[in-house]
Amino acid sequence: MSTLLDARIVRTRQALRQAMTELAEDRPLDAITVRAIAARAGIGYATFFRHYADKEALLADVADRLTQEFLARIRPLLQQRDRRGAARSVCDFVLEHLALYRALIAGGSGETVRAEMLRQCLATAANARTHPPDGPLDDLILFHPVSTILNLVAWWLRNLEAVDADTMAEIIERLVLTPVGNLRADPPKGA
Repeated sequence: MSTLLDARIVRTRQALRQAMTELAEDRPLDAITVRAIAARAGIGYATFFRHYADKEALLADVADRLTQEFLARIRPLLQQRDRRGAARSVCDFVLEHLALYRALIAGGSGETVRAEMLRQCLATAANARTHPPDGPLDDLILFHPVSTILNLVAWWLRNLEAVDADTMAEIIERLVLTPVGNLRADPPKGA
């Protein structure tokens, strides 16, 4: 019985995340209601609240899943030190989830969601470290690229018509990944 209940919970939450994602493609976040999410997911209105406290909690879960998927995709490229490939992968991922990124990062809840995505990215990256941080530079080398890339993506979403994915990938590579990669390769004396 417990396994059946667990499977139903997983299916219901997946349906709610999918409904939120689909609705975010059609309308602004502030126009999406819990009733609309529940209807799109094919569940009852009250059932929604058995899984999430409110629309923002569901949105945080959607952002968390998106962040995990993004990190899983970009991590191998960064480990191979393929900075251009990693930067292009960032852009491709954003374009594949464009409506959702627009809703999450560039929409009305952008600051809140960006803060949550930053928290999640930092936590995941910190857990993946092969050694404990060796002073403030290690923490900054983690914080700076993650926060800067999220802010650059938000800027890009507002300027998408003027900046194509190749140009944006070059910007991310040159402004973020190469300088941070150089810091890792040659730490300053006394740090």
